[in-house]
Amino acid sequence: MTNKHETMNQMIARLKVGEHFPEVKLAGCLIGKTCIPDVVKPLRENVHVRHVDLSSNGLSEFGATQIANVLKTSLSLRTLSICDNSIKSAGAEQIAEALEVNSHLHTLHLSCNRIDDVGCKRLALALRKNSTVHTLHLDKNNAGDEFGQEMGTTLTMNHTLKFLDLADNEITANGAMALARAMTSNISITSLNLSRNSIGNEGTTEVAKMLRQNSVLQQLRLSWNTISDLGAHELAVVLHENSVLELLDIADNRVSSVGATELARALHVNHSVQSLFLSGNGIAGPGAQEVALALQVNNTLAELYLAWNCIVEHGAKALADALCVNTSLTVLDMSANGIGKEGASHVARALTHNSTLRVLHLHGNVLKDEGPKHIAKALQTNRTLELLDLDGNEIGPVNVKDIADALKVNVNLQTLKLARNKINDIGAWELSEALKVNRTLTKLDLTRNSVEEAGATELNEALRVNNTLRELHLSYNRVKETGAVALAGAIALNTTLHTLRIADNEINENGAAKLAEALQMNSTIHTLDLLGNSLSKKIEEMLDHTMRNTNAYVTVPSEFQEALCMGLHPRLGSKEDCWVRILDESLVMMVIESSTVAAPRTFSF
Repeated sequence: MTNKHETMNQMIARLKVGEHFPEVKLAGCLIGKTCIPDVVKPLRENVHVRHVDLSSNGLSEFGATQIANVLKTSLSLRTLSICDNSIKSAGAEQIAEALEVNSHLHTLHLSCNRIDDVGCKRLALALRKNSTVHTLHLDKNNAGDEFGQEMGTTLTMNHTLKFLDLADNEITANGAMALARAMTSNISITSLNLSRNSIGNEGTTEVAKMLRQNSVLQQLRLSWNTISDLGAHELAVVLHENSVLELLDIADNRVSSVGATELARALHVNHSVQSLFLSGNGIAGPGAQEVALALQVNNTLAELYLAWNCIVEHGAKALADALCVNTSLTVLDMSANGIGKEGASHVARALTHNSTLRVLHLHGNVLKDEGPKHIAKALQTNRTLELLDLDGNEIGPVNVKDIADALKVNVNLQTLKLARNKINDIGAWELSEALKVNRTLTKLDLTRNSVEEAGATELNEALRVNNTLRELHLSYNRVKETGAVALAGAIALNTTLHTLRIADNEINENGAAKLAEALQMNSTIHTLDLLGNSLSKKIEEMLDHTMRNTNAYVTVPSEFQEALCMGLHPRLGSKEDCWVRILDESLVMMVIESSTVAAPRTFSF
């Protein structure tokens, strides 16, 4: 395994000499209380550090105190992540004290730290003085209603915080009420996550009342909160009026077809919601049919998640009919709904007519024989779908041939997920033949498919000629030594693959050695997963040396370069102060002319 302390020591040494290091990633490096003083000293002195991740390091309260001392004086740190460190209330109090004087930090990750009500309340108090933190993650901290009430008071005073994550805590209806009442007049929070609490219908009702008056909240997550049709009703009523909310997540609750019907009818008039998460409820076929009717008139909704709802064939047909006329939906998740081959035929029909859907999840739908054939036929003519998820559908080697044949003519699909489909070596051969001619697929997932040596050898032949595939997932198969040697031959020559996952493949010493040697010649693979194979210490050291002493050079897609220089890429934002907008002309030209970027390597073994 990688010597994590050595990684830490190398980072410390570079920071001590003042190297320009804007991002320090030391998550999971076993720092502990012993080494944290050695880490924080250069962090305090190096003025170039902007983002620090010290998650999962066993820092405890002592480590939190050390980090708090850095925060009190730092003028450069913008993002701090110390998740999963058991800093508890005492550590949170130290961080809170630092926040009261720090005026530069804007993002703080404190997830999974066993902070509880006392520490979380102290953080809430600190935010009444702090005016720079705009993103706070306090999920998984056992915070309850006392904190909810304290945070509610804070939200009436703080006008900087925009993103607040309180998921997976112990907030009940009372805490939700306090937060909701404060949010009524709050003018800064745009995203609130209350998932995995216990707010129930009572808390949801208060949240719905808040949505009638709040004019800034854009994202609301309430999954796993025992919300039933009553709560869904309250949310549906307010959706008739609210024109700001863009994302609503009430997945994994207890909403039946009754509640789904009310929400769907609200979508007939609502023109703001773009993403709706309803997975893991019980809306069944009738609920799906009502949602489908909404899709025929709604032209705003772009993402719809309906997995695990038992919508079966009838629901699938209704949604397919809607897709034939809908022009706004780009993402649809119908996974684990028992739609069967009949439902698949309806979905396939929709794919021949729809020209906007880009992502389709159908995993776990028992499509079996005829279902994949219908989907494959649609892929031959569809020109918009970019991701197709068919995991766990018992497709088998015979039916995967139809999908492979479709790949030979499809010119748009970029990601194909076929995990857990028993395609074996025959199916791997069919897909390999398709990869030799396909020029658009960038990710192929064949996890858990009984692919053995012969199948891996065929994939090796494909990788020698394919120049578009970037990710190949082959974990939990049985490629063994022969397959590993074959893949190593492809790795040595391939110049586009950047992620290879072959965990748990019964690869022995010789096979692993060939892979390690190939990686020394390869300059593009930055992510490798070899966990669960039989690697000697010598092979591990070879892989570790390659990972730490070489970079992977990844080609930047031309369309991203263009978007980067125009400042239009959604991940960069389009605000006037976006850094791309202030680049001088020479730097813009440099970005355009550069086709590759160096990326650190991450090997798991």
